[in-house]
Amino acid sequence: MNRPRPPVGRSKGGCDEVRIDRFPDVDLEALPTNPSPPDLWQERAACFGVDPDVFFPISEEEAGPALAFCASCPIREECLAWALKNGERYGVWGATTEQQRRRLQRHVA
Repeated sequence: MNRPRPPVGRSKGGCDEVRIDRFPDVDLEALPTNPSPPDLWQERAACFGVDPDVFFPISEEEAGPALAFCASCPIREECLAWALKNGERYGVWGATTEQQRRRLQRHVA
């Protein structure tokens, strides 16, 4: 069975970028291919020191505060790459919710 390929566009530098329509801010090609474990980068994360319960909301609708921290995070791509590579099923990682990561995984599988 052939799956539809993600849209490919050109960036300012001329490099191809793979983006999923539902996630225009996620450039899958720009994510690190071999992300470091969280203990090597979590101290630089915007969420460092924040109550972990914020990042494990009961529902998608309650993920807003966590996503707000992620919006300004300098290591968001590393965090998302780690979550995708390691199959993190729960919580907000790299500015994505559990449901969003499941959708991304279906597109890259």
